[in-house]
Amino acid sequence: MALRSSLIGSALIICLHGMACAEPFAYVTNQDGQSVSVIDLAGREATQTIAVGAAPAGVAASRDGRRAFISDPKTHKIYRIDQRTQRIDAQRDVGKGLLGIALSPDGTRVYAADWFDDCLFVLDADSLDILARIPVGKAPSGVAVSPDGKRVFVADRDDDRISVIDTHKNAVIGRALTGQRPFGLGVDPSGERLYVANVASNDVSVIATDTLQTLATVPVGSTPYGVAIAPQGKQVYVSNQHANSVSIIDAQSLTVTAEVETGEFPEGIVVAPSGDEVYVASWFSNELLVLDSRDLSLIRRIATGEGPRAFGIFVAGGG
Repeated sequence: MALRSSLIGSALIICLHGMACAEPFAYVTNQDGQSVSVIDLAGREATQTIAVGAAPAGVAASRDGRRAFISDPKTHKIYRIDQRTQRIDAQRDVGKGLLGIALSPDGTRVYAADWFDDCLFVLDADSLDILARIPVGKAPSGVAVSPDGKRVFVADRDDDRISVIDTHKNAVIGRALTGQRPFGLGVDPSGERLYVANVASNDVSVIATDTLQTLATVPVGSTPYGVAIAPQGKQVYVSNQHANSVSIIDAQSLTVTAEVETGEFPEGIVVAPSGDEVYVASWFSNELLVLDSRDLSLIRRIATGEGPRAFGIFVAGGG
């Protein structure tokens, strides 16, 4: 009994010091259901539904498992969920129509792309005060942060390019051309490559983050939307909306090694921190799919709310 109490106490201390707690949760934004589904990934079930705004779309779960930030383009708000209580503990009016959202590696900054105002907002994660408004390209969508926190990448969808932001200066320091209509982004664990899903050209641009040169253009399924990267950076997973599939890209050869059918209109996609599983939100079939990362075989279907988008890192520590 004393040992059990000691172990529980140790676990609580770890959580209080900002590290991820034992229970892994997914925070799936349901745009049509005006809610977020909280899914216990260990138990393979939705444990709670949190009413959020009018059309929640983007999501960024902190690495330490303490918070999840939600963007809502309809209410023009960012909502913050306390993962310990599973309640909204703060919200802030921001811009005209937020979509992509990401966090700095230390969890102190929130980066949110405004689809209608063509800018990136920088917010303090504690107060939700706006620290900067950075003009970018037209219709910015996906947002990704480098592992060292020094760069933020924004997909300028209607300009067919990305903007690169220096987080110290809070200013654009570079741009790079992509395929047609870039949307979802992912930076590999080394910080050396950026993967860009191009929804109109049905391919993924692979860009060197130091030179901003295109290393390869990899054809995938129809209308690629989201990008997820394995913890070691060896595999890249892409959700293909109109193909109802997920593609696996081998990061060494930069070729597709598999494409597997999933639920209808797959959108948000994340690799588990362990690298063993891939989680995919299927917008039209109202479910979260749990897939084996090796071959994308189906492990479990978990019901969500209406119209799950889950655009962003919706699992703490996910890639």
